[in-house]
Amino acid sequence: MAKTLNQVVAHTFNPIHNQIFFRKKNLCHGLLSSIISFSAITGAFLASVQVYAGTTSAVAAPLDRVVVMVDDSIILASDVEQAMRGAKQQILAQKQTLPPDDVLQADVIRQLILRKIQLGIIARSGSTIDDNTVDAAISNIAQQQGAPSIDAFEKKLNAIKPNGYAEFRQQIVEDLSINRLQQQRVASRLKITDKDIDNFLSSPQSAEALKTEFNFNIIQVPIADPNNDAEVAKATETANTVVNQLRSGASIESMMTQYNLKGGEQGWHKSDELPTPFIEALSSLKQGEFSKPFTTVDGVDILQSAGMRGAAGAMVHQYHVRHILVKTSEVTSAAEAKLKIDDIYAKLKSGASFSDLAKTYSDDPGSAQNGGDLNWVAAGEMVPAFETMMLQTPVGQLSPVFQTPFGWHILQVEETRDKDMTEQYRRDVAKQTLYKRLFPIELDNWLREIRATAYVDIRGM
Repeated sequence: MAKTLNQVVAHTFNPIHNQIFFRKKNLCHGLLSSIISFSAITGAFLASVQVYAGTTSAVAAPLDRVVVMVDDSIILASDVEQAMRGAKQQILAQKQTLPPDDVLQADVIRQLILRKIQLGIIARSGSTIDDNTVDAAISNIAQQQGAPSIDAFEKKLNAIKPNGYAEFRQQIVEDLSINRLQQQRVASRLKITDKDIDNFLSSPQSAEALKTEFNFNIIQVPIADPNNDAEVAKATETANTVVNQLRSGASIESMMTQYNLKGGEQGWHKSDELPTPFIEALSSLKQGEFSKPFTTVDGVDILQSAGMRGAAGAMVHQYHVRHILVKTSEVTSAAEAKLKIDDIYAKLKSGASFSDLAKTYSDDPGSAQNGGDLNWVAAGEMVPAFETMMLQTPVGQLSPVFQTPFGWHILQVEETRDKDMTEQYRRDVAKQTLYKRLFPIELDNWLREIRATAYVDIRGM
């Protein structure tokens, strides 16, 4: 079950909040692009890397040539051929019927043209994506592809195709840039009024959107053979030991490592997406609590509730958090960043003002001016490493120095509360649903507009 739920987010990655750039975007606050899919081009590129070795030969390759001129850029025959190979690989992997080559080629060329036009807009605007955001996206993808780290993923791609990782990283930079451009240009064209939200909430469609949802973590003791009673008994014994330690304050990460467990964050799932044992276990848990172990076909599972929401209620446990961030950059090495955060921590332990040090030293522009104040946040809004430390830090105390993909942090939980967000949740879900319906339509309109104003000369393959 853990594997199945993890597959729900396959081929996705998380761009980061523009102001508090290590916080996950919250769909319920109208920030629709918290999890975006690979573009067709990048997905095709990754697929083409997988088949690269099988398509090379000792025969000399023909000279490349320009097949499309797009404003000040070009599309080469090799670009189209690579995208075609990758697209075919993806279609076959999804067990769909391949369209005729001429139909697929026309669509691939259309996508490449639109991509070039958008990249031209981005280049002229001078917009860039920072390395931390790119690294976080690639780290997520690497994990989904079975690589334990970015370095391992880099070696894997380069072993398959020379310079494969550098090409892939550039594709990700372009995808993130295009996604941000689309969100900026298209979102400003969409107007969803309070009346639109009221109408949706009074419609039959709202019942589906407002079904009860569960956010949870899975901690699983794997079982190779569920029919082996001795193996099941041993796994159950291990699971009971683990849950007792978790309830006593042990971290999930330490248990996963110590007992070689599987699982992890599962995100939000509607009740009809989950098997009955999961619903029964989660329905009786408060946020942060662990279920009793129970057996599935894959192992003995322990669930931890990270929240429940729906039309019947959305009581959210929130944390008022401050933090200080020190990140690496072209002028600050990793070692220098660590020395800096350690020095700040020593000042805090000696009684210095958290707010004053955050204003002076924090590299998070969204919170530094407010003394590091992130206001109220809840489980599911922060990246995993930050959330784990937030949940473990007692109110009024400093966390130890810890690291996320975006740098070194110190946090302080000032207070906690349970807040009834039912009505706000209902309206946010309604707005999100309407936004998701309208966005593809308006995106298509915008793409047609920029295509019509661009210079495009298709010379043919």
